[in-house]
Amino acid sequence: MDYSKIHQKITNQHPCREDLLKILYNHIGYSDEPLPEAIYLSGPVCSGKTLILTSLLHNLRHIFYAVVDCVECYTPKILFENIIDYLSCHELNFENGFTPRAKCDNLRAFLEEFRRGFAEETVIIVVKNAEKFRDMDANILPAFLRLRELCGINVCCILIGQIPFQKFYPNTGLPTPIKIKVPQYTKEQIEEILVKEFPKIQSTLKEKIQRNLEHSSRLEIISLLDLDFYRNYLNTFLHMFYRVCRNLIQLRMVAEECFEKYCEPIFTDPTISAHNLWKNISGTLKEALETLYTRLNASSIECDSSVQNREMKDFIQIVELPFYAKYLLIAGYLASHNPAKEDKRLFLKNHGKQKKRLKSIHAKAKVAEKTMMLQGPATFSVDRLLAIFHAIIDQKVCLTCDLLAQISTLVELGFFTRTTTDRNILEGSARFVCGLQLSVISRIGEMVGFTVNRFLFDLM
Repeated sequence: MDYSKIHQKITNQHPCREDLLKILYNHIGYSDEPLPEAIYLSGPVCSGKTLILTSLLHNLRHIFYAVVDCVECYTPKILFENIIDYLSCHELNFENGFTPRAKCDNLRAFLEEFRRGFAEETVIIVVKNAEKFRDMDANILPAFLRLRELCGINVCCILIGQIPFQKFYPNTGLPTPIKIKVPQYTKEQIEEILVKEFPKIQSTLKEKIQRNLEHSSRLEIISLLDLDFYRNYLNTFLHMFYRVCRNLIQLRMVAEECFEKYCEPIFTDPTISAHNLWKNISGTLKEALETLYTRLNASSIECDSSVQNREMKDFIQIVELPFYAKYLLIAGYLASHNPAKEDKRLFLKNHGKQKKRLKSIHAKAKVAEKTMMLQGPATFSVDRLLAIFHAIIDQKVCLTCDLLAQISTLVELGFFTRTTTDRNILEGSARFVCGLQLSVISRIGEMVGFTVNRFLFDLM
């Protein structure tokens, strides 16, 4: 497929990144030219780096590619095996015992398997959250930057991160990759991207109105809304939110939630002015701005009289935590109550169907309760905590200082207990344990729409 067709296809779906698409295509898009040895793609969170790159790779038929995340692949062994599995289209499932295509315990085994399987192919390896390379063995980053030299294959490693490349290993003689800096979206670009969501939002509102027979008369009014109406709403919305938040995912989610409130006055007076629409929505937008990163649903705060005093105290504190902190708590509980060797089977996406067990759920629950009571919660590392967190959450979350700070908060509140004497709790050797009760974690799971029991090894 030539560049004009690829450009038209990708920019229709993902606008405002034409310059990045052109740069990437010039480096990796031509089948008759060798690939560069390495590329470092840097930029802030939610700036379209991974999205544009993977969309381009999907349309380049002459390239074999693998996309791995260093947060999920937190050890070299997991990283190597995931790359081979991705390139080989090998899916871990119950039938193959969740066994990787090839065991790669070290760099040498990975290079041999890589050379053996893809010597005749053009290969690109995309590594997300490449900052985590700094926490791995010292030979991992140099090896990925010199994969062509080590393997003798037309291969390119594309690292994706948020920090400048100079902060990896300064003054150590690393080969310098091609550096591509991706800027943050401007206010106008965010508006253009969000405007494309209007048909979807309009359709969602129609479905919601159709379920409520009392408001059936509103259906025609919603159908008459056009892009200009939604663009006026976005101008109002971004005027308040863009100053404090540039995260496209957060802005998209909050804009969709507040749009129904913005539309309420037109149901009674279709000729209402834009000024009155602003007056009606201003209070809602201010409340949404204050709870932008909390995502707290008041309807989910329901307390059962059977919850004991300690659990009630924990629960009330947890309700006030940010949205991501709740998932960190769930991830910490799962890390404490699941064997580390079962993580791949429990949390790997697209792991295939499992055969049904003969024992009943109630019988297994009793056994699990005794097992947890006798053994108690086990310790876990920050790397494992973050890997489980990214596996169970339903959206793409970039590793930021805010996310890491929430781990410190959970330790200070006593939900996580530190079992090592490291001064910095985020160091690789620091270990923690989650001592909360299953009933509390289950209620938090209900608040965020996550079923905890499905991911407990003793309940499977």
